[in-house]
Amino acid sequence: MSVPFSTHWHWLRAAARYYWRAQTRYDVHSPFLAAWLKAVVEDEREYYAFDEIEIIRQYWLRSPQMIDYSSDLGAGSRAGQGEKRAVKEMARWSSVDQQTGRRLFRMMQFSQPKTILELGTNLGISAMYLQRGAVGAQLYTIEGQAPVARLAQASFHRLGKQYQPEIITGSFSEILPQLLPRMEQVDVVWLDGDHRQEATLAYFEEILPFLHPGSVVAVGDIYWSQGMEAAWEILKNHPSVTLSVDLFEFGVLFFREEQQAKEHFTLIPYHYKPWRLGFF
Repeated sequence: MSVPFSTHWHWLRAAARYYWRAQTRYDVHSPFLAAWLKAVVEDEREYYAFDEIEIIRQYWLRSPQMIDYSSDLGAGSRAGQGEKRAVKEMARWSSVDQQTGRRLFRMMQFSQPKTILELGTNLGISAMYLQRGAVGAQLYTIEGQAPVARLAQASFHRLGKQYQPEIITGSFSEILPQLLPRMEQVDVVWLDGDHRQEATLAYFEEILPFLHPGSVVAVGDIYWSQGMEAAWEILKNHPSVTLSVDLFEFGVLFFREEQQAKEHFTLIPYHYKPWRLGFF
């Protein structure tokens, strides 16, 4: 499956802009954000859960299986289009990469949520990182395609029965009005299944009444397209958001009442900019 040159060019320009404006831990003065950055971005410790999950990813990457895929409910996929899709291409292109997965895991460890909502299950790779990072949490994950949801269920079966989330099949717009009242309160949201500007903003607004000051909303692929970049700009400037962090692979929104003034940070591990010690 080939990705159009224009798409590659967009991502390269976005990466360059991100790197140019990115700050490091030496630019962070908030004790909360400094601790979050150290735990989520700078921590390089290995956990046995990482190997468990990556073994399952490798299993799907070797799979010769093709699945039936109905019309795409989102903004399309790098794994291809059409009624038949290769599972190995879904594992390669539509699942979170290892770095993103590890950051999600560490973010769960830091936040210690009781409830997690994921929009976009795919093969369950991101869900496994979320679940293993917050073992005691109840994870609800929504997948638009029934055949894909069955593959995600198989992923969790391989991980172990003690880590089973509730996988719900259907469109986000159909499921959220039923699911959110049942959850009552949402501690963490991983929004990564529909990379359209209007849809992303609509899902956020629908989830917002169920958030609280300690909630965290992570938005995947904020540089996917110009529309997603625009959505991220709107979200980080939303009146309810007090702090936002751009990690390139995804953005994170906080709602902390302790935050005296709204702040936005574009952050990168300090070793990618070793000369930046907060003086520039």
